[in-house]
Amino acid sequence: MVVAIWLLLSNQSPRAASIEPARKGQPLSDFSLQDLQGNTVRLSNYAGQVVLVNAWATWCPPCVAEMPDLQDYYQAHRAENFIILGINAGDSLSTASAFANQKGITFPILLDPNVDLLTDLGIHSFPTSLLVDANGIVRNIHVGMYTAQDLEAEITPYLR
Repeated sequence: MVVAIWLLLSNQSPRAASIEPARKGQPLSDFSLQDLQGNTVRLSNYAGQVVLVNAWATWCPPCVAEMPDLQDYYQAHRAENFIILGINAGDSLSTASAFANQKGITFPILLDPNVDLLTDLGIHSFPTSLLVDANGIVRNIHVGMYTAQDLEAEITPYLR
């Protein structure tokens, strides 16, 4: 019985952990979410890498519009210790998965079904992206759609 309760509690939402709002110049709180395959993914799994945490949803036109540029940038720079974690805001697994497949998204898509984590991180509009350097420090908070030029200007300097 104790094991069953522990298992239940260990699978609670990210609110169970201490998540602080993202602040430029401060470490980003570690978090965990499920990916489209049901695996638990933690931000700390990517320690030592430059991480772009991108909050998006399928019902958000600017989110949909920026996805090709995000995918292209990821493909061009993933060998440079760079990862994008696309955190979906509230879509179902089937909706997010169908979208990722249709758009050819190859970076990890994580599910925040109740938008708890994104709310705790202080993200209230979509798309919003957090650029986290290889030391875990938030270097930029980009509210709104990324263009190819924005990605190059804001992220590439941290890859060098």
